[in-house]
Amino acid sequence: MTELQRVKSGTLDVVLLSPHDALRHGKDAFAIEFKSTSRGNLVDVGNVRATANMPMPGMAMFGNIDVQRSDVPGRYVANGQFDMAGTWRMTIEWDGPGGKGSVAFSGTVH
Repeated sequence: MTELQRVKSGTLDVVLLSPHDALRHGKDAFAIEFKSTSRGNLVDVGNVRATANMPMPGMAMFGNIDVQRSDVPGRYVANGQFDMAGTWRMTIEWDGPGGKGSVAFSGTVH
């Protein structure tokens, strides 16, 4: 898997991974990992949800991202629907025994 994005939030790195060199418009599957910034190990953050939107003049286009736990704690499988190529604003939120958190970033969809 190719690392597309890495965003730091406190003691976590939130890493967006894809089997491709970029997220693809239409339906696409990718992974989200949560890693300790100090040790680099995966961290189970509990429940994760993600949203995506593409700001446009006078409106916003919304994407759909469904996030599920994988068999590996700290790695989550995401299935997205991006109806258009371009720059999307994505937000990833989590809530679990270790606390709540979120990150926001812009990512390119091809």
